[in-house]
Amino acid sequence: MVLVLAFGLGALAANKRLDNLWSVAESVENFRAEPNGAKLGTLLQGTEIEQIGEQDKWVRFRVEGWIWGPSLDGYKEQEDPADERGGDEPISPLLDELPRLKKLVNDKYGVFYGIALDEDLQRLQLRLRVQDIGDEVLQLRLLAVQRGVFEILEGVVEFQVLRIETNRADGSGEVGARIAETTVADLVRYGDDQETWRMHTRFSKDGGETWAEVVE
Repeated sequence: MVLVLAFGLGALAANKRLDNLWSVAESVENFRAEPNGAKLGTLLQGTEIEQIGEQDKWVRFRVEGWIWGPSLDGYKEQEDPADERGGDEPISPLLDELPRLKKLVNDKYGVFYGIALDEDLQRLQLRLRVQDIGDEVLQLRLLAVQRGVFEILEGVVEFQVLRIETNRADGSGEVGARIAETTVADLVRYGDDQETWRMHTRFSKDGGETWAEVVE
């Protein structure tokens, strides 16, 4: 965008349109650094200018327009954040909420390992690593993580099953060894009562090889 601050234009070469706006009447008109001063360029017929001063027959003006950036000395093209995401494709809601999900896990429950949505199964899977906290505390933590994740994503991402994967309760093993899987309907219905929640949650201690409705 070009801003001309102190150039002169012959007053008779322009038609006044509003209180301080003019339109160039000649096919081509010079503009100068000062009255009768050095020529700086030309304005084409129809170019609109804003008057900011006057001296004799000279009008001091300001004009707004566009110029091709690469033709300017030192010009650097600004990066478009959309380009980093692959053009104009909108960011997915799950990816948009990823910072909040990471903070939830890392601040309270362990180390965030990842999250994924299986659209075919309508299952959301979150993975985290825990320290040696024991089975009883781990179950409380699995429920707390489910509640926190659902609170963040409710109405934002559609899923029917929420699956949390961790390592073993003693802090050992690979993430995915322990699994708690609850339907969203049961989480909403029973999530405030740990014992009832346990009765409506599938658990696995061996990475999903075998399942138990309640883990003792």
